[in-house]
Amino acid sequence: MPHPGLIVLRRATRELAVAVLDLIAQRTCAACGALATSALCGACESVLERRPRPACPRCGEAVLAPGAACPADHDWLRGIAALHAPWRYRGAAGAIVRRFKFEGDAAAGDALVRGLADALRGAATGVVRRALVVPVPMHRRARRARGFDQAERLAIGVAHELGLSFGGGVLRRSRATLSQTDPRVTSREQNVAGPSSWRGRQSSAAG
Repeated sequence: MPHPGLIVLRRATRELAVAVLDLIAQRTCAACGALATSALCGACESVLERRPRPACPRCGEAVLAPGAACPADHDWLRGIAALHAPWRYRGAAGAIVRRFKFEGDAAAGDALVRGLADALRGAATGVVRRALVVPVPMHRRARRARGFDQAERLAIGVAHELGLSFGGGVLRRSRATLSQTDPRVTSREQNVAGPSSWRGRQSSAAG
């Protein structure tokens, strides 16, 4: 018969192992990093500002009823067929984007992929079902500094979620841009105008 002390030691070891596994299995909030039982903790979930429904299929702003005329100005959308986004970029949603972009937080990246995929899945148009998911590439200097290309990771994830083709290498970054937080940036549109050029289709099916 095992020594009583050995029995106690084994029991304590099992309990410690279970506690460690429970801790590892716990999620962290994609917005604030606190322990959470789902993608977001209760506090961040309560302030996550989702895009309105029903919404204009062109710009995503609220309309009175599905198919109703949109009162928003669409001049800034010239050349863009439709805009789909899961949340407004403020509060918890802004924190999710920043945690992924600047910290490479995996939970934040997963939340963004799911949110973007759900927004596109809800559109469910023929164009979306045939879409090629193309990331806007980072300049090589910015990629070296950050260690990864966040747009590429999101595009791969969304393509996989929706069963679409991923267009890696379709665009080429021809010049570097300033960070949007740089005090020298007075216009986001001017800062990001024309930094990418068409290279040609190099797509792969999402697996």
